[in-house]
Amino acid sequence: MNTKIITAIAAFGMTLAAQAASAETVRVGVAAEPYPPFTEPDASGNWTGWEIEFMNAVCAEAKLDCVVTPVAWDGIIPALTSNKIDAIIGSMSITEERMKTIDFSDKYYNTPSVIATAKDSGITPDAAGLADKIIGVQVSTIHQDYVTTHFGDAVAEIKEYQTQDEASKDVSIEKTPIFQRKLFLIKK
Repeated sequence: MNTKIITAIAAFGMTLAAQAASAETVRVGVAAEPYPPFTEPDASGNWTGWEIEFMNAVCAEAKLDCVVTPVAWDGIIPALTSNKIDAIIGSMSITEERMKTIDFSDKYYNTPSVIATAKDSGITPDAAGLADKIIGVQVSTIHQDYVTTHFGDAVAEIKEYQTQDEASKDVSIEKTPIFQRKLFLIKK
């Protein structure tokens, strides 16, 4: 097994074990909206995805009874700090700001950020290319912070979405021609 995965499992397991010391069930927060292939409810309402499988493996190894607890993404850190959940699993980027409030395990994967638009748009991912354009971002993400910091003065509007699905739908119907998000490459 990859050393980084083992380290992440150990760190995540220690975090869960520390949280579980006073609880019978460990409540693991995930973003309430589907985020395939990471987390999503199936037709029966059971949560699936590779992060759920990862969580289940860690919980089984640590002999913990873990339960998925869906929370709105912009409220997931407050849910942890107010003890509504005991841990988070959810592709959360580790930032200095977040580290002031919560602890993290080692990073268990990394994805680059991208600015996406229609292939033939001619838009370039820089201030000049984004001038007077509308760019969409999901709230409470590093992407929102990045776009605001680097393009806030150049773009016509930064359109905020509660979920990535909302942003993707608007892009597909051209309500928002550009959005920033993580880049996911899936090989078959």
